Amino acid sequence: MTNRIQRGIWASELKEFTERNAGRLTTLEEQDPQLGAQEAEHGYPLRGIAYDQKDDRIEIMLGDLTGTDRHFTRSVSGVREIDRLTDARGGDIALRLARKDGQTILRLKQW
Repeated sequence: MTNRIQRGIWASELKEFTERNAGRLTTLEEQDPQLGAQEAEHGYPLRGIAYDQKDDRIEIMLGDLTGTDRHFTRSVSGVREIDRLTDARGGDIALRLARKDGQTILRLKQW
């Protein structure tokens, strides 16, 4: 099931998404019409995802929940739509950030 998140509540919805899913292993994929799909990372735990209203960008922070040895941050600008993909029980499967020039998909490993 796909749920579109309205722009006016991006910050609060992404905070709730983080609270539900922090620590889950992820795969981050970038899709570009010219380059196709490219896996940017695989196997990092979700630390957080947030909307920076000032810069109008989504920040995705991945890595171990303690320490700073293993971490990865992706900053996504030009986001037009955010979709939350869920399973039949309403559990989060993925987050899709649609841009004019492609999309970023954060997939969550199922528990």
